[in-house]
Amino acid sequence: MSPMPRRSKPADTSREFAAVGGRATLLRELAALIAERRRAAVLALALPADAAPPVRNEILGRIRCFIRQDDLLCVLDATSLVIVLRDVNDRSGAIGAAQRLFQRSSLLQILGASRGGAMAAFGIVMLPSDIPQASSVLLRAQQAARYALRTRARWVCWSDGPEDLDSRLLSREDTLVTDVMQGIDRGEFELFYQPQLEMDTGRVRGLEALLRWHRKGDLVMPNDFVPEVEAAGLSTLLGSWVLRRACEQLARWRDEGVFCSQVAVNLSAVQLKGDLPEMVRDVLSEYDVEPGRLEIELTESAEISDPDEAATITRRVNEMGVGFSLDDFGSGYSNFLRLRSAPFAAVKLDRQFVAGMLDNAYDKEMLRTVIQFCRNVDIQTIAEGVETTQQLEALRKLGCDAWQGFLCSPPMGSEAAAQFLRRAGSKQGSPALL
Repeated sequence: MSPMPRRSKPADTSREFAAVGGRATLLRELAALIAERRRAAVLALALPADAAPPVRNEILGRIRCFIRQDDLLCVLDATSLVIVLRDVNDRSGAIGAAQRLFQRSSLLQILGASRGGAMAAFGIVMLPSDIPQASSVLLRAQQAARYALRTRARWVCWSDGPEDLDSRLLSREDTLVTDVMQGIDRGEFELFYQPQLEMDTGRVRGLEALLRWHRKGDLVMPNDFVPEVEAAGLSTLLGSWVLRRACEQLARWRDEGVFCSQVAVNLSAVQLKGDLPEMVRDVLSEYDVEPGRLEIELTESAEISDPDEAATITRRVNEMGVGFSLDDFGSGYSNFLRLRSAPFAAVKLDRQFVAGMLDNAYDKEMLRTVIQFCRNVDIQTIAEGVETTQQLEALRKLGCDAWQGFLCSPPMGSEAAAQFLRRAGSKQGSPALL
């Protein structure tokens, strides 16, 4: 059974925090579960000691929205919450629930982790267990959560064994989460930039910012870590870093006299919630970047859990002057209806169609259909992965508006991108850009 199949109505968080009887009720329910040998996951959430009461209340309210009405939520003290998820069959189900709670409730964002602040952590105890008393189950969950918080893990599962925590084997299976958090602190992530050119004029439409990770001596591509990052609930943290770094780079180029019309950054659909508009506004203001110089790319294959909220968020951000584009169109969940869900100014044509268009009639017809439709509704089309002059000429004949790919340039570091922009500024519209 899924730990979080439906949303419940938000609870009265101030009353839950003040209720002395909440702990007693939780202990009674846990005792019943233990006596009946029922399956359940006990999740203790450890918060930073400096988390203010309004922050704790906000976290409690958000978590309440993403658990079932018959699950339990209780405040143990100022730095500990406990969630009991009934009918969770195994540790993987409990870990998945913890990850989704991080992701959906934007815990790291609330706690300011995107700005280098504190984080939160889950301690997990599975029932049935050899621990006989409800109070001992809570203690074990709290100890595991505090250990996870201290060691910067996202979660720790308590394993049955000796009473002494130091002699107990605590699993830390979320090494990627820890590596990402430490990688950000150590400056292991870097943005590369790939130019987008207008089809008719050859002018630089803008640059796409592409994330790279210098991990343990290797340069790791996004496809090799982004899916796991999303599954671990770190999309908001990493997306915030990308947004901030891209705006910082725009400001640096401006101060150096390098003109860049705009930079497109990729954000996960998970970020289309909460305070994204405020975060975008704050970053633009911090670096004094004009909103029109920022474009946000959303991946078409990303499933949006709350389309109504996402539409509201994108509209608010767009009203600031920030543009949106839909990445990898044709490769994922949706069809042309997705274009109605947000104020998209551009559609990125998936590189798989571009690669096959010269030999495959289906791919070519797909591109023709999308390009014509977008032209009719005043949406630009940008072809990805253009590698040959034959592909470029075919796209030109189909009416595509812009393109990017190795035929122009591979993704470049910031210094090489600045040199490219300087050359482009002196050769606008020249075939030499190709």
